[in-house]
Amino acid sequence: MEAATRALSDRYGLSLDPRAEVGGLGVAAQQQVELARALTGDPRILILDEPTAVLALDEQERLFAIVRGLRDRGLLILYVSHHLDEVLRIADRVAVLRDGRLVSVGHAAGESVPGLVEKMVGALAARPARTQAAADGADWQLRWRDRAGAETAALSLRGGAVVGLAGLVGAGRSTMARALVGMATPVLRGAVTRDGTPVPNATPQAALRAGLVYLTEDRKREGLFLNRPVAENALAARLALRPLAGLGGAGAERAAARTMLDRLRLVAAGLDVPVGTLSGGNQQKALIGRALLTGPRLLICDEPTRGVDIAAKAEIHAILRDLAAQGVAVIVISSEFDELLMLADRIAVVRGGAIVQDRPASGASVAGLLAAASGAAPTAPQEGACA
Repeated sequence: MEAATRALSDRYGLSLDPRAEVGGLGVAAQQQVELARALTGDPRILILDEPTAVLALDEQERLFAIVRGLRDRGLLILYVSHHLDEVLRIADRVAVLRDGRLVSVGHAAGESVPGLVEKMVGALAARPARTQAAADGADWQLRWRDRAGAETAALSLRGGAVVGLAGLVGAGRSTMARALVGMATPVLRGAVTRDGTPVPNATPQAALRAGLVYLTEDRKREGLFLNRPVAENALAARLALRPLAGLGGAGAERAAARTMLDRLRLVAAGLDVPVGTLSGGNQQKALIGRALLTGPRLLICDEPTRGVDIAAKAEIHAILRDLAAQGVAVIVISSEFDELLMLADRIAVVRGGAIVQDRPASGASVAGLLAAASGAAPTAPQEGACA
C-alpha cells in the first residue's frame, strides 16, 4: 500500500507521506489525499467542487498546477467554484447554471467576471450603499496584549462603520477576533472599551451580554448544530441571554426567529427542518440571524461569505451595511481583498498578529493590500483613528 501510494504521488505530482496520519495534516495536504483517492481508479472525468474554499494563496497555486497537469494527461475536469477569477484562470470553457438550468457555455477567453455574474444572477449593484459613520456612534477601542502584558496591536472604530481585517491565512486575524470575545487563545488577551468604559469580555458569555458578537468562519464545526432545527440554531445565543418564561415566551421567540430569517431571505421548507439540510448560503444566513437576534453592538464576522454563491454574498453584504447604518460597529475578516474593498469603510492589514496598515478603503487596492499582508511593501502609517 505504501509503495502504491508513493507511485500514485509521483505519477500525479502530489506530495503524500504514506505513513502520515490524515487527522494531523493541514487542509491542503488532506485535500491532496482526497484527490489521490479519486485518482486511484484512473478516472476519465474528475469533478472538483469548490476545491480552493479553505486554501491559502500558495496552496491554491499548487492545486492549479496539479489540475493543469491532470488536464494535460487527458482527464476531463469539471471545476465548480464561486471564485470566478480563478475559474477564468484555470478553465478552457465555462458553463453557467442558474436554478438548475444551463444558461451559457463559452470559451473562458471570451468571458469576464462581470459578464459571468450577470449570467448567473442578473445585474447586481456594484456595492451596497455606503453610509457615513454616525456622528453619535459609539467610540470603540480594541487592544491586544501578549501574556507578558506587552501591547501587540490596537484598533479604533466607531459605531456605524464597517472595518475590514485583511491578511493572509495564518496572519492571526481569527486569533485576534477570538481574544476580543473571551475565547481561549494561547498567547493573546483582548481588551475592549466603549466610549471610554471597559467592556466585560473575560468569557464568551460576558462578551455576549455586553453586545460583543463573534461570527465564526467554520459554520459546520463551530457555528451550527447541523442536526437540529433552523429555529433552534437561530435562537441558540438569544435564549442564553433571555431565558424563556413558559410557553408564551417560546412562541414569542419563535416569532422573532421567523421575522429575522424572513428579513434575511432564508430559504427553507420550514423552521423545523435540520439546518444541515440547507444550502451553504442559507446555513450562513441562519448563523447571521443568530448573531443579529442577540442585538449586537460590535459584530465581528470571520469570513462571512465563505462558500456561498454570489447572490447570497451580495445579500450578506447588504445585511452588514444595513446593520452599520443602524449604528452597530462591524468588523469583517476576509481573505478576499476585493470583497473588503467593496464592503468596508476602512481596511486594517494584519501580519504576524500585528496591524501593519490602516487606511480608508477608497484609497486602497488589491495589489497594495497583498503587498502589505505579505511584507512585500513597507508598513504604511496609520491614517486616522476611527472609521
